[in-house]
Amino acid sequence: MTRTLLGLFLLVGVGIAGLGQHFYAFYYDLSGGQDLSVNLLNTMASDSAYQLQVYDVTGTLLWSKAGSLEAYEADYYVLSDYVPSGTNSWGVVTVESDDLLVIGLEYLADGVVVSLDTVSQEVPVLEQGTPYWLGAYYTQAEEITTGVVIMNPWSAPTSATLTVYNPTGEVLYQQRVSLGAHESTFLDLETAVGTGGLIWGLVDVKISGLAVVLALEYYGEVLDVKNVTDYYF
Repeated sequence: MTRTLLGLFLLVGVGIAGLGQHFYAFYYDLSGGQDLSVNLLNTMASDSAYQLQVYDVTGTLLWSKAGSLEAYEADYYVLSDYVPSGTNSWGVVTVESDDLLVIGLEYLADGVVVSLDTVSQEVPVLEQGTPYWLGAYYTQAEEITTGVVIMNPWSAPTSATLTVYNPTGEVLYQQRVSLGAHESTFLDLETAVGTGGLIWGLVDVKISGLAVVLALEYYGEVLDVKNVTDYYF
């Protein structure tokens, strides 16, 4: 009961879920020839209103769209049709909805779909002061490098601690990340930890306040993008 009441307080306090009771967030990039098609899928036998909002890296709102999906209906938006490209045009997209959604993401480079992802896990309201984590695999081996994106989906500041481990559990890099409302940050692991056959392992993000969202870009022969939305404690 304590956790439920605290969650309600945080939702009201940071101004989220004004539209509905479900809240999703994920990564986009409209710089460097990239694009994103957002596919909203209604999983319920009833209508669901939604609001989609796109923020740049500094947390500035670039575009907002309110709409509604009928039972099991789907709709899509190619973000470059609505959001101007530019060096700051990357960061977090948020979706609020009345009912549960599945969100299909098609990441494009130079007009070609290079990566697919699906988001169905909502951004949780975490119990204040209790540590939670997000974890993901990275590799700097075999001509692949990794970029790490940490995003704040909320209208209030938050922070997290990013740690990069090698396969033996040694800390290669650690950084405390503070993010303003809807702000995002990027870490190039080639710059942070270098490259080599033994440089791979766990990217660990520790949170003890408002939840952040994590995404990884894998650069090889083609770009691969994965949003990490499985929180654990």
